Amino acid sequence: MISFIVPLHNHLQQTQEMLSSLLTSLPVGLDFEVILVDDASKDATPKWLSRLRHPRMRTLINSQNLGYAATNNRAVDVACGEILCLLNNDLIFSPGWLEPMLHLLLDSEVNIGLVGNVQRRVADGEIDHAGIKINLKAQFEHIQSTPTDTYYAFLPWVTGACMLLRRDFFLSLGGFDTRYNNGCEDIDLCFKVREAGKAVVIAYESVIRHHVSLSRGVNSLQNERNSCLLFARWRDEIKKLLTQAWLTQLTTDAAEQPWLDGVLAENFIRTPHAASLMLAENRLTIQDQRWAFLLRQKTVHEDLEKRFAVSGVSHETNGESRLTERKVCLSFRNCKAMGNFNLCGRVLSTLPMETLDVVIDCNGLHSKHFKVKRGVSFNLGMDQPLVLSCESNVFQVTFDLRKADTASSVLLDYVVIDGYRLQL
Repeated sequence: MISFIVPLHNHLQQTQEMLSSLLTSLPVGLDFEVILVDDASKDATPKWLSRLRHPRMRTLINSQNLGYAATNNRAVDVACGEILCLLNNDLIFSPGWLEPMLHLLLDSEVNIGLVGNVQRRVADGEIDHAGIKINLKAQFEHIQSTPTDTYYAFLPWVTGACMLLRRDFFLSLGGFDTRYNNGCEDIDLCFKVREAGKAVVIAYESVIRHHVSLSRGVNSLQNERNSCLLFARWRDEIKKLLTQAWLTQLTTDAAEQPWLDGVLAENFIRTPHAASLMLAENRLTIQDQRWAFLLRQKTVHEDLEKRFAVSGVSHETNGESRLTERKVCLSFRNCKAMGNFNLCGRVLSTLPMETLDVVIDCNGLHSKHFKVKRGVSFNLGMDQPLVLSCESNVFQVTFDLRKADTASSVLLDYVVIDGYRLQL
């Protein structure tokens, strides 16, 4: 028997549409049950459930909102099926979607613990989900393309909108972790599946339609808490996968770097394994610091002025800082990561050139080129500069001045690190 488990929270019309399409899409003769769990809906869903009568359906009512994890776990506890199919209530099914997933789960030659599928957006028919990957900025995102030469693939994660697994295995993993609140429960479960030695796969021949996050909506701070918890729980595994993502990028397409704000130094790219490890740690540390600020109001740069030094400028009596050399050196002690680096100043109209070329270099590993017009203020920024977890990080700013005596035509005002301003 298969137990289809559907948590409900408002959106009755979509729930009814989902249920109708589910029942008409299932194979003839399939032994199944549907468990609908209302998680304190505010619309007409509870009233509709109270009148629902179907030999294959059971309903559960939460007296208060418990969230995705606890609601699913409650249904699994009473489920009769040996196989669970966990579903969102904003899906639309067509005949033939279940069989490819079931075939993979029951394949004794492949050690599969969990099966996901392809989901197309209801709004435009485009692929919303064909698995989940981690991008080069250490953020999870949906894969939105499918191969044509295979019917399944091993992946790190799939979404919980539609997943198939055995009930006893789900229970052995402890079910969904209720510390998450409507986000990351599915990714955490996939981590646990893989930790238990089983595979997570996607069935490419199983395709359904999805309204996409209709039932729960979006709470950005709540999502940040969920992500912070997930990264804390699985940081080592995430770092391995992120390092591999960077290694793949550096060894296949290092010449083109649209995924980086600036360019990496050639000698750095020539050691791709070491470079990938450093880049992965940098991205994870940036995330750690961002969550420290967002969730705990911990400002990691609050005493940065005590750990900051600058050379190559003169400080005028009027408070201005003028260039004295073509190169300005900015050093930061005990600064593990930066989300953004911005250098602000002005190019005076006395500069003999129409435009000024400027290069900001971070630790000799990561640089970015700018062109600044004469007579204007500038704000030169680098997103996620390659700052290292070491004693000192150095930004070298080079101004392409043809004559040394023209350096005084450039005024530097301040540096901004993740919103924290340092006067020069």
